[in-house]
Amino acid sequence: MFSTKSLFKKCVKAIALRDNFQYLTVKSNKEVMILQCAIKNYKWSLRASCSIHWDRSIWVVTRFDLEHTCSVDVPLTDHRQATFTVIKDLIKNKISLAGSELSTSKDIVHFIRAKHGLSKSYQKAWRAPEATLDDIRGSHEDSYKMLSRFVYILELNNLGSVIEYKVDADGRFLYFFMALFASITGWKHYRLVISIDGTSLKNQYGDGTLLFASTPDANDQIFPLAFCVVDSENNSS
Repeated sequence: MFSTKSLFKKCVKAIALRDNFQYLTVKSNKEVMILQCAIKNYKWSLRASCSIHWDRSIWVVTRFDLEHTCSVDVPLTDHRQATFTVIKDLIKNKISLAGSELSTSKDIVHFIRAKHGLSKSYQKAWRAPEATLDDIRGSHEDSYKMLSRFVYILELNNLGSVIEYKVDADGRFLYFFMALFASITGWKHYRLVISIDGTSLKNQYGDGTLLFASTPDANDQIFPLAFCVVDSENNSS
């Protein structure tokens, strides 16, 4: 039994990749899904239907002819079930926020070929890591929608801090400034020297700059004072 149709499809695709065969969708609607072997005159077929169980819709396999007599020794250059979503699932355990064993498209193509005997395009491989990270951490769009809530919680848990951000007339991001209360009070006990540095930020929405203000402590270690995200280092920002 499967809680959703999408989960059922995902599991069947995983089996097809594992056992090195392909199938066709004969029928698919809100009530039933019928699959059969992609090669004609072979018996493998699978039927699942939607039913109501304890006031919930579930998908149940009602018929499964597991006899698979077609050859699985033929290399599959482009497996029809190896969709972009499936590739993401295959590499998800290899990618994390801390780093990745699959850092380039070439690494992903080689991994898919070695692990599953499949040859996938570099275009799909190039998109997969970024999309997988979006699944893990959320997209840039989703993160931006949470900016005001992030500022509110940050101020609530760091009373006395100075945190501000600005947007333009269309609601697009301009600037973000943050000086936590711990940095503000700590500044009183350090040398009156401020260093400002910046590093470039790049994404699909354009370029920006992360500015960082700091001061040296008694041991000549860096003590952070403030952070600011701007479009560039200029008088306005």
